Amino acid sequence: MIVTYLFRSPGTGYSIEGVFNSLLPEIKRQPDVLPMAISLPFISQGLRSVWRNLRFVARLKANVVHVTGDVHYAVLALPRARTILTIHDCITLKNNHNRPLRYAIFWLLWYYLPIRQAAVVTVVSEKTRQELIQYVGPIARKAIVVSNSYDSALAYQPASVQNEPPVLLQIGTAPHKNLARLLAAIEGIRCRLIIIGPLTEILIDNLKQRRIDYRNYVNLDRTDVVQGYIDCDIVTFVSTYEGFGMPILEANAIGRPVITSDVSPMREVAGGAAHLVDPTDVAAIRQGVLQLIHDATYRQRLVNAGLKNARRYTTKAIAEQYVGLYKQLDQRKLSTQSVS
Repeated sequence: MIVTYLFRSPGTGYSIEGVFNSLLPEIKRQPDVLPMAISLPFISQGLRSVWRNLRFVARLKANVVHVTGDVHYAVLALPRARTILTIHDCITLKNNHNRPLRYAIFWLLWYYLPIRQAAVVTVVSEKTRQELIQYVGPIARKAIVVSNSYDSALAYQPASVQNEPPVLLQIGTAPHKNLARLLAAIEGIRCRLIIIGPLTEILIDNLKQRRIDYRNYVNLDRTDVVQGYIDCDIVTFVSTYEGFGMPILEANAIGRPVITSDVSPMREVAGGAAHLVDPTDVAAIRQGVLQLIHDATYRQRLVNAGLKNARRYTTKAIAEQYVGLYKQLDQRKLSTQSVS
């Protein structure tokens, strides 16, 4: 059985691709499954590029095609009986709620019609499933929760000596990553902030005005991102909105304490293995960062809990769930062909 994984065009992002690329070696170990990864040729900017991507997708041949996220509309060019769609979040609808035309286009082409067309829809958290039902209606009840797994390259790396000053790692810079509040929270704290992701001029000015010691990196390959986790002391992830929250698991797996938001789905993903704060409360974020810097016993307790929590999200466990769905689709397709 050939399973084709359909990714966004290169340059669009790397988080979704990172999740599924880490699964591919485990998928290959499953009997009778041959995974192949294909990226769309065009970044989805405007209806012309969407149309050109749809023409590309219509030519794909495979037993099962798995649209891995973001480019949900690709499902519309695929036969229903052999298509699985993964939806990570509803941020596109959330961000365009006050722009009626854009909202209508995304609602129809990125959510409602793809959900209706796909034979199987998976979501990465129950929070995302409930949001889909809220935005799209009862048709979204077909969605099945299959959690993300963390990259197996993130093996436990004990931190032998805490850096001086301590190094904080921030993954992501989009508005919902809540970087502005994090900067306000750590102002005056002796630390170095490593930021992975592009910075706006407003954020750069904010960093300078608060005199925060920082380093900024963009377009890192996966090896460099992993090294960022190894080199840091604390992972900061006080996002106001997520469909899942991969940096929590990645910090857990490599053995670094993480501060994250006391909201779904981060609270559930953390499973007691993170310092939880109200992401809108700057004082709470500051207190959490200070506790993680100065309380070695507390840090180690979170690290130990994190290593245990990460075992729930191994690539083997998640790959087996997906392979079960692929085989169901393949069998369903064969049954349909035999009847006809």
